[in-house]
Amino acid sequence: TRSLEQSEALKKLYPVAAAQFSQGNACMEGTREAPLGQIMAWTEGASPSATFWVNGLAGSGKSTIAATICERLRAKGMLAGSFFCKRDAPDQRDPKRVLPTLSSMLTKVHKPYSDLIAEALDKEDNISTSPLSYQVSTLFTLPLSAIKKRNDGPSETVIFVVDALDECGDDLSRTQLANCLCQIASLVDWLKVFVTSR
Repeated sequence: TRSLEQSEALKKLYPVAAAQFSQGNACMEGTREAPLGQIMAWTEGASPSATFWVNGLAGSGKSTIAATICERLRAKGMLAGSFFCKRDAPDQRDPKRVLPTLSSMLTKVHKPYSDLIAEALDKEDNISTSPLSYQVSTLFTLPLSAIKKRNDGPSETVIFVVDALDECGDDLSRTQLANCLCQIASLVDWLKVFVTSR
């Protein structure tokens, strides 16, 4: 369990609650079984790739697929975190809010990670407003490398889900964020990233 100090430190990630997966919006029972089956097979290690990218036109059902994947992962205890981007919601279209929100959710899933992030936030107040390169290094590269070194990862693979990446930031910040997500997926073999975008 977390100490009070740890909980206070972790609040400095300022996660965007509205961007996180909540029940509903999933595919209707029995629909889209082929793509969903392919994605779930990937989450269980059918492919060595650490990232899975679904793209399609607006209105083609990418968000419904992302919500269904979140639902299935959560049922299996494999959802590391999620961020549903939205062009018309300031917090959900800000690239700087994505990594801290994902990090915040991963702290709830994996205690050794939570300890390291609380420690980092103790020394650092403004990670959630820092440049993406700094966020990825402080919230992911350093702690995950430390966890890897001491072989302290979870026994199950866990997955980050990021939906509608095309609705986040501008061309430049979106490209940076996409690179950060690929970088995170390559750090440890127990963490993968699933993304949808146009």
